[in-house]
Amino acid sequence: MKTWERVTVLFANGAHQLSPADELSFADLLRANRMPPSMFQAYEVPGDGSLRPVPITHTLAQIPEQNTVILQCMRNTDAELLPRTLNVQAHSLDPVAAMYDLRYSEKNPEHRVHLLDDEQLREIVFAKIAAFLREYGVTLPLVAGISGGGDSSSIVRGLDRFVRTNALRPDQVLCFTVVLDPLWRGSAAHRARDLCEGYGFVHRVLFPEDIASLLGMSATPEALWRQVRDTYGADASHFFGTWLLNMVGRALNREIGGTSLLMGYNREDVMAELLFCLMNGRRPLPYPKRRTGDVDCLMPVWDVPKVLLDSCYPRLSEVNYTERIDTTAPRRSSIYYQAHALDAIVPQMSVSLLTGVRDLMESLKGWEVLEAIDGTPLLTTGRGDPKALKALVNLLARYFPDWTAEEDHQQ
Repeated sequence: MKTWERVTVLFANGAHQLSPADELSFADLLRANRMPPSMFQAYEVPGDGSLRPVPITHTLAQIPEQNTVILQCMRNTDAELLPRTLNVQAHSLDPVAAMYDLRYSEKNPEHRVHLLDDEQLREIVFAKIAAFLREYGVTLPLVAGISGGGDSSSIVRGLDRFVRTNALRPDQVLCFTVVLDPLWRGSAAHRARDLCEGYGFVHRVLFPEDIASLLGMSATPEALWRQVRDTYGADASHFFGTWLLNMVGRALNREIGGTSLLMGYNREDVMAELLFCLMNGRRPLPYPKRRTGDVDCLMPVWDVPKVLLDSCYPRLSEVNYTERIDTTAPRRSSIYYQAHALDAIVPQMSVSLLTGVRDLMESLKGWEVLEAIDGTPLLTTGRGDPKALKALVNLLARYFPDWTAEEDHQQ
């Protein structure tokens, strides 16, 4: 049975059905053929020699059956450059992912798509991670945040290749996983531990009491999260989680005498942040290496699409998705949608933009600067509402008695 009703789209907050084929608009059909709808004008053709413009959002059902439709390209675009057909190159009998190689800027291009299995993807991704660590001169000891999902699990394997190739000591690599329900489940920590121990890396699971002790908190991180949730709403979970992981990673580096924190920020993670900064008139924060306090936060998979990282560990990633919380801030959801949408019609567009902006910022020394808030390990760009920043620092300072924040940040 060849009907789209057999396909279900899953989100963290439930299932969603695709629109039936006969309900697709002209814009939908153009996108399906890798053509941007904004480049076309739709016309209804009655057959009497006239043309009548119609919205690109119309479906064929809205056009009388005796009439036809013209979708007129409004630019002098060479139609031969558009990838109407792809040269499929299957590199495996059991592929799990597709890698596009579309060549828009060439005359008479051959657009390719490579079908790869998980082992082939691992070889590509692990080699990239090891090359990244060499390029940035990463030294041991170091700390890596491992969640148990596809992104961070790939980092473990890339680290293993880097350590073995350079005859380094695996016990100088400290991987950590945080358990804090409902943000991070204990089952993910078990998967991460099994993976890390298989390569001789030290792995620490930090439960709430361990986090409190490591960071010198006066109460549990659960209590802090409840306070943050009550103040800013449950949608703040991702922001709180990202901040807490960075705090833990920096503290562990101080404990072992390291200066590098590896995190699994993938291409769309970095692209979403870049888009947010640019759309709000802000200079971007440095990537794929960012100084946070006295630690370099490194992003070894910054240019690797999320789907390829998950395809390295398809079963593990599927389990990881079932454990996710179903809340997120609307603007965060929107910016991630936009980051993924960049490659929807032109694959590799996002990495081209990321690379170009990185090189530009490096040449201009134009990155946004993170400044420390005196008496705390907190960092700020200086943007945003000063009163809101003060309120947030006041809230956090109540849970960290060792902070010696300025009077303005104390209650």
